[in-house]
Order: sequence, then structure tokens, then C-alpha cells
Amino acid sequence: MTLPGLEEKYEILRTLGEGGMGVVYLAVQKRIERKVAIKSIAPYLARDPAVRERFTAEAAVLARLNHPNIVTLYDYIEEENALYLIMEYVEGQPLSDLLQAGPLPLELIQRYFSQVLEAFAYAHEQNIVHRDIKPSNIMITAGGRVKVLDFGVARILQTDHSLTRTGMRLGTLMYMSPEQIKGMREIDRRSDIYSLGLVLYEMFTGRSPYPPDIGEFDLSMKIVQEPIFDLSHPPAEIPAQLIEVILRATEKEPNFRYQNCEEFLKDFQAALSGTKRSPTLPPTQIGAPDIGSQTSKKKQMPWIWIGGVAAVILLGSGWYIWNRTRQTQSTDYIADTSSQKDTTLMALRDSLRQPTYTAQDSPQSKQPQSPPLKATPPPPTPVKPSATTGKKTTTDKNKSSSADTPAQPQYQPKPVLQAEIQNFKEGTLIQKAKGMLVLRNVGDGDAASVKVAVHFLNKKGEIQYTDILTFSSVKAGDYVSHPIQARENGIKSLRVEILSSTP
Repeated sequence: MTLPGLEEKYEILRTLGEGGMGVVYLAVQKRIERKVAIKSIAPYLARDPAVRERFTAEAAVLARLNHPNIVTLYDYIEEENALYLIMEYVEGQPLSDLLQAGPLPLELIQRYFSQVLEAFAYAHEQNIVHRDIKPSNIMITAGGRVKVLDFGVARILQTDHSLTRTGMRLGTLMYMSPEQIKGMREIDRRSDIYSLGLVLYEMFTGRSPYPPDIGEFDLSMKIVQEPIFDLSHPPAEIPAQLIEVILRATEKEPNFRYQNCEEFLKDFQAALSGTKRSPTLPPTQIGAPDIGSQTSKKKQMPWIWIGGVAAVILLGSGWYIWNRTRQTQSTDYIADTSSQKDTTLMALRDSLRQPTYTAQDSPQSKQPQSPPLKATPPPPTPVKPSATTGKKTTTDKNKSSSADTPAQPQYQPKPVLQAEIQNFKEGTLIQKAKGMLVLRNVGDGDAASVKVAVHFLNKKGEIQYTDILTFSSVKAGDYVSHPIQARENGIKSLRVEILSSTP
């Protein structure tokens, strides 16, 4: 078998695969006896002026990719009626073949998918987007090495009439991003991240998220409008920690997805490490040295006693602090809820809306905060008896009565309240958001009937609903705290607002 224009350099051994975009052959490069894979672009595409125009420019960029998990493009050849990509030949199995037997073990998912994300992180740094990610484009070698095929080839072959051929597009359609389905011109790395999320889903479940017999129109509508699975019944095969990772990768809106593969890889590995941690292994034994002799054990005994004494002291101190805190937090509260519909505010301090006296605006701003002492009135001035009446009279200096002098207003202690959310954890699909509301009175007066609004915000910063809490009293210089938990999933932040209080 020969290919036009390649007779002198390459010997064709056999066909490796065939699809709507072309045929892939196994060949030998004669001069150096190297096995290669030759992708022969379909003739109707090779004759397309738009495809030929992109071929040289895009293939030159792909040839510069150099990563252990990406198949190397050795050469690209343009003939009159043919286009060829000469690629590294990889002996192994496509991921799609492995998944026909069902889900992969957790260890293999971690090993393979980490390599996939590393490959895409590198390619995206080179501003190369794959656009055609699917399990059949991910090869697994006998040694467990991942090789990603056809990087950038979809960009080279992009042409409008190629989508009109019956059955050509459906196989890849299942892994297309919503923006690809909509035909958006600007397709970036986040489109690849969406497709990678679908591949990860299939590695855990052994199946596509969509029915195999679904029509192209119905499938397109599902990709654009619906999540890849029922959020109320996530697949049992996927660990809870990985559910959130897959959902974020496959968000319909690109801005809500992972923005790069490095971030995707970090969350993926962190979630997997959480699922693999042994619950029975005591923390003190993690990484402990292997002690093989009784002598070594005896040397460690004093440290064990010291550790035990220190633990007792810490427990005692913790109990004392907890007991004091419980006494402070014993103030009664009455919780009320009201449904109401901002940006993420993790810790917000609000003062009372009503005016309060401070050292600047108090009627006695020049006096100290504590109530002033009563001044002793001066003794009356001695007077002489009147010549006419014989009665005592005061001098003109003291004629004015104390009733004529306006009384100075007495300073009234005022409460000054501040509220914040501590130890906030945003909500997930599995767990609801929670935190601790801390209400402090930094003024010098007690506060009563304090009403605090806690606004629960979604990922867009919109108020999902509001809870109203009423605290019976908060003494001056003291604080109260109250645990906060969302009533529904998807809460990403909280905002606190002090509504009213009574001095």
C-alpha cells in the first residue's frame, strides 16, 4: 500500500483507524527505520481552500509541542490533493477501550487523569486548544503512560460543511462544550476543561452521562441546558469529594468553571487524597519510624510520658476556656426566618443604623465617659439686715435663682454593636454552608432586643434568602455567638446586617 507523495520516504504497514476526518496508517520511516502514525486528511477536506490555508500555520505550531504526555508531531506534508500529519506511533490502548469493561479503579483514575491534566496544562500554556477531547484520543501505554492524540487537529480541520455529513459529528458531540454547540467563535482552554470533566465522569462510572441512542438535537439541548446528571441523585460510583470537582469542571457558563488545568489538577488531587486517607490509622502513627528493638522502645518511653502529661494539661485548659465561653454565650436568642431575595463578603462588620453617642458628638464631649460628680454649691454670701424691713437679703451677685440656670444633660451610656461571621465554610452539593455569627458590644451601655439579619448569597453574589436573629441582651464589653447553617445548598457567602437594638 502506498500514499500519493509518500512512496519514497514511508512504507505503509496497515490501517490503524478510520473516521470522517481521515484515515490513520501505521508506517515505517525508511531511512531511520522508525515506526510512525500517518494521518491522511480526508480528500474532500484536503481540497478545501480554508483547510489548506490553516494547515501549514497550525501544523507548525503543533510540531513545537514537546511534552511526555502529548503525541509528538514529526512532520506535515502538503500535496496537491492530499494533506498528511506524520506523528509519533504509540503502542497501547485507547481509554475508550478500557472503559468498555466498566469504571476504572481509583488508583488508575488518579494516575491517568493527573497525566492528562498535566498535558493539557502544558498545551494551554502554549495557547493551543484541543477542541476534540474524548476517551478515544487518550492512549494508555503498557507502562501506564498517558499520550494525548490529535492536539489542535480539530482547529486545522474546522470547516462549516464538514458538519453536514450524517453521523460524522455525533461521536464527538457528546464531549463538546456548550459554547461549541452554540457555535461561538472564541473557543478557549475552558472548553477543553468542560470536555475533560466529562472524561473524568466516564472514568468513574464507565459510561457516558448521556444515553447512547439519543438524537443529535436532543443531545445538543441537554449539553446546553442541563447538568450532566441529576443533582439530587449524583452517581453512586463517584466519591462525594469528586462530585464537586466534576460539577465545577462542567459548568455551563465558562466563567464558573476551572479557569486553568493547574487549578483543576490541584482540586482533583486534593479530593482524591481525602477519599484515600485511612480512617483507622491514628494521626500519631502517620510517618512514624519503624521501631524494631525493645531498646528503641524504651528510649521513647520518657517522651510518651511527657506527651501524656502535656495532653492532660491541654485538655484541662481547653475545658476551662470552653466553660467560660459557654457562660458568655448563654444569652437567649429567638430565631425567625423570612424569605427575601452584593458581592462575596466573608467577614462584614456593621454598626447600628440608629445614632449613638460617641466622644465626638456627645453633649458632654469634653467630659469623660463616666457620669460626672455633682458639684458642691458655693456657700451663700453673708448679707446685712435691711434698714427698712429688718430682713436678710442677698447681694445682687446671687440674686438669680438656681431654677433659672438650665440643667446640664446627663451622659447616657450607649451600646455600639459589631457583627461578623467566623469560620465560614461555603456550601457544596453535599454539605450546607455554615459558620459562627459573633455579635460584640464595644460600647459602654447594654443592648437589648438586638435584631441581626444574615443574608445567604449564591455564587453570583445574589441574596438567596435571609434569616433574622433576635438576641435578648448583649452587655457592654461582652459578646454573644450563634452558629449559622444554611437551609439549602449552593450558598457561597454570607452578609450580616444589624437592624435594631434597644439600649
